[in-house]
Amino acid sequence: MILRSSPASPYGRKCKMAAIILGLIDKVEVVPADTRDPKDSMRQQNPLGKIPILITDDGRELFDSPVICEYLDSLAGGGRLFPQGEARWQALKLQALGDGILDAALLQVYERRYRPEEMVY
Repeated sequence: MILRSSPASPYGRKCKMAAIILGLIDKVEVVPADTRDPKDSMRQQNPLGKIPILITDDGRELFDSPVICEYLDSLAGGGRLFPQGEARWQALKLQALGDGILDAALLQVYERRYRPEEMVY
């Protein structure tokens, strides 16, 4: 499998951590993606132009860290990251909370990095 990401992506790191926890990291090749390069093939792999992207062994392109983590969990037999029953909803809720915190942190970074100084709030 190929994981397209960048070292700075918290969502890419989340997917790598999932692969480590599930014992799949040795089956994942991390290939850098440059979200600033309009010629990077990641734009064909994910029409949203976002990372991470997982290219499965059969060539499917999966994107968005919750989808990738769910796929990795299924490869490891299922139920380790996302159990069944009531525990599943708790795991999904915590994942959504974590992703929301990451979203807020990234918005702050983007605000400071890309807005003119006089427009930063």
